[in-house]
Amino acid sequence: MAIDGGTVVVGAYNKNGGTGAVYVFRTTDGGATYDQVAKLTAADASNDDGFGVSVAIDGGTVVVGAYQDDDAGSDSGSVYIFRTSDGGATYGQVVKLTASDAAAWDRFGVSVAIDGDTIVVGAFQLLTGPGKAYIFQTDDGGATYDQVAKLTADDGANQDNFGGSVAIAGNTVVVGAKSDSDDGSYSGSAYVFSPPAPTAQPTPQPTPQPTHSPKPTTPQPTPQPTTPQPTPQPTTPAPSVAALESDSATFAGGTLLALVVTVLAL
Repeated sequence: MAIDGGTVVVGAYNKNGGTGAVYVFRTTDGGATYDQVAKLTAADASNDDGFGVSVAIDGGTVVVGAYQDDDAGSDSGSVYIFRTSDGGATYGQVVKLTASDAAAWDRFGVSVAIDGDTIVVGAFQLLTGPGKAYIFQTDDGGATYDQVAKLTADDGANQDNFGGSVAIAGNTVVVGAKSDSDDGSYSGSAYVFSPPAPTAQPTPQPTPQPTHSPKPTTPQPTPQPTTPQPTPQPTTPAPSVAALESDSATFAGGTLLALVVTVLAL
């Protein structure tokens, strides 16, 4: 059996000669009464499949184990997923799950659990091994599921029945091994699995930025020696008109005498 909110799911794996069936009940009066709203059967049902040996529910998704289905050999097992799109009035089969390494007598589906997008399926390997558990996840709203992990016990021994029961909450999965004999014959054990802690990453250091080189300066032309200019020579100042007039006034007599002498010589 399984329950979520006002919905109860009940398996009847011996129904119809072992073909099996699952019944869905709902309450609308706070749990005072429950009405059957659906009966689920496998699309490929056959005798002795054991459909309904395990059930789980989360919201509008119902998971049903059929641990004696023979798709991969006698009692290899399978799991069916049903969903409702009308609030639980009807349920339709959307996918059938099998293990990637399915083999005869695995009894995959002897236990099932669901939380959100993750489904866990136990396969206790009747008389053939210690047992296994598988994890499936959907990333398309439940249209398909992919196997993402296979769980085994570190100290598993043949016929431990590891996977005989499973449970999940968030990222934690618990797997029962009812026939483990650590504390005596069939004393039993439970194994808890969780994702590995993330590896601490080094804090990224800022990438050093290149230092800007100073912009090259435009070379200035080397000053060329200038050709020395000739030093200006002093020029004899011409006598000013005023001076001439002064001299002629001063030396008038002398000037006239020189002119007379020159004439006589001729």
